[in-house]
Amino acid sequence: MVTEKSIMRSNRSFSFYILIFMILLIICIVGLLTVNAYVFTRENFDREYQNLELQTEWNVVEALRLTDTATNILDNSLNDKMREGLIKVNAEYERVGGDPSQMNLAALQAELGTGYDIYIIDENSVIVETTFLPELGQDFRSIPYFSQYLTKIRNAEGFFPDRVVHELLGAGQYRKYAYMPTADHKYVLELGLGGESFNAINDALDDHKNVKTIIFSNPYVEGYTSFNTLGLRVNNNTPPQEPLKSQLAEVIRTRSNLEIVDSANSRITHFLFIDLHDTLYGSDPSRIVMITYNTRLMEDALNRLLIYHIVVAIIAIITGCILAFFLSRHMTQQIKAIVEDVDIIARGNLNHRIRETNNIEFSTLESSINTMVDSLKAAFQKMQDDEIFQNEMIDQLPVAIFITRATDGKYVFWNKMSERLFGFPASEVLGKTDADLFSPDIVTAIREENRGIFTRPGEIRNKIISRSDLGGTIIHMIIVPVFDSHGTPQYILGISEDVSQQNINLKMDLLFSITRHDILDNLSVIMNHLERAQLKNTHEAMQQFFDKTVGSIESIRNQIAYMRALQELGFISPKWQRVERAFSDAVLLLPEHRATIRSEVGDLEIFADPLLPRVFFNLLENSLRNCTREKPEISLFTRIETDYLLIVYTDNGYAVAADQKEQIFEGGYVTGTVHGLFLVRELLGFTGITIQETGTPEAGVRFEIRVPKGKYRFP
Repeated sequence: MVTEKSIMRSNRSFSFYILIFMILLIICIVGLLTVNAYVFTRENFDREYQNLELQTEWNVVEALRLTDTATNILDNSLNDKMREGLIKVNAEYERVGGDPSQMNLAALQAELGTGYDIYIIDENSVIVETTFLPELGQDFRSIPYFSQYLTKIRNAEGFFPDRVVHELLGAGQYRKYAYMPTADHKYVLELGLGGESFNAINDALDDHKNVKTIIFSNPYVEGYTSFNTLGLRVNNNTPPQEPLKSQLAEVIRTRSNLEIVDSANSRITHFLFIDLHDTLYGSDPSRIVMITYNTRLMEDALNRLLIYHIVVAIIAIITGCILAFFLSRHMTQQIKAIVEDVDIIARGNLNHRIRETNNIEFSTLESSINTMVDSLKAAFQKMQDDEIFQNEMIDQLPVAIFITRATDGKYVFWNKMSERLFGFPASEVLGKTDADLFSPDIVTAIREENRGIFTRPGEIRNKIISRSDLGGTIIHMIIVPVFDSHGTPQYILGISEDVSQQNINLKMDLLFSITRHDILDNLSVIMNHLERAQLKNTHEAMQQFFDKTVGSIESIRNQIAYMRALQELGFISPKWQRVERAFSDAVLLLPEHRATIRSEVGDLEIFADPLLPRVFFNLLENSLRNCTREKPEISLFTRIETDYLLIVYTDNGYAVAADQKEQIFEGGYVTGTVHGLFLVRELLGFTGITIQETGTPEAGVRFEIRVPKGKYRFP
């Protein structure tokens, strides 16, 4: 069966698949090369960016360390000068009796020269007197490490030079400081050197300018700022705002570097802590350099790089697809010609030949296909001959053979014997289903049988059925499921034979056997009555035996007449019969009796053999023969169950023993009290009706006749 999907698939040529394969291959190769080139370029780009960043930061650190080294050299050159100045300050302190407020600092400053400033620091680390008024009252306790350094000096002896550092207040220029404790250890004398004498030094050691030159050689740097260990800007001693202030505090506290990433604004900020502290000095000239990188330039460059590679890849793919299209057309031209020839052959033209090709592989394929076609022609001819032989052989078989598909139930084979047996020519049957040929009740029965053989794979149905619409023909049918190699049902094979005559012969043999037995029984009764009559002396006594003899003779006559009537009817097939009438006809065949017989079956009709009256006659005769009661009682009634109907026959006479309830229905069962029940079961069984004996010694005989659904009705 050709589906829509298979049609759509068959319209795709081999060249289409080659083209798709080439395009996919080109896309994969170009994509792989493009991705590899992009990744390689990006990695180089990232690596160069990182190297530039590291180089910039290294240069900054080295520049500050170089400046620190230069200030150390300057420190050593000024120490003697600073010692001499502090000795003069200390002399002035001694002159005024240790009272800083009485010291003439202005005169002393003039004596020392331009650029000097004098500071008097008390035991609380507070500047109490100074010539540099902006720092008067400066409390160094806010700088714990420096306050501790001052306390250490106050309690010591000697000269303590400090480093050249940026001033904490003012413009942040370089200044040189030195310290000396007073003899009474109450104050620390501090001398600062700066001003015009340091102008040249400020210009030469301007680390802000030097660092700026280094940093802005990196195109990705957006800005930078230098801070001292107090968190103030080096160039103007101003504090930053939050959150920068907190970030600086963290760097100063940990004395380590810090990185802040601002992805939203494409910025990365590095805090570099350059540790320049020397434990020999009180000041800490360490620097915190904040460098802000703008990554947007790098991102834009990477985006341009990506777009460039994508454009190149698209151009390469388009060019490759165009080349693949023409190449696939060229490669499949000969294949297309072979496919066209094969299609012509596949449509039934086995005389068509494959066109010649100029390619070694295709020439081999051409020769192989032509050879295969020749073999197919020979095999096809042989198959046709075999099919003709098989069909002719099957048509001549004396049995009807038919085959239906398991999927849709349509007939695919119908031989001549099937035409004669079922009355349908093959032209009216092939391609049709049971519903197109038979009545609904027959169709239902057939479908139930078919379902049965598929639910029990391997089972062969062998059943004798009767079809009243075939003129009373009785058919012996075998139904066989046919499976493929995967166990899937493909066909249903039916083999049928007309066994009407065999059925008639069987019933005749059964009936003649029972009738012969009944006649012999009646003859025995007659002989017994005649022998007893000879012993009587009075006419009345003899007449009584003669009357009984006449009854037996009348029974023989009725049985012979019944046999003649059945012979004239020809033992027709089963039909719908009224149970009430069949039972009444059986009662009429009985000899004179004293039993009470009741029938309560109403208008019930069952589909049974025409010998149904004989069934009831045998039951009635056995009841009369075996009943020992003075007034026998016989009844017939029905009971409807879920899947069947029961016709119940009972009497109050002799009960059948439990071990003989099945034996009484066997063909070889012989007894003087019960006979003919084998015939009863066989006659009922022709239409699927069953019978069993379920009586008890207390109640008597009870025969239950079970009629399945579809075999009974109430008109």
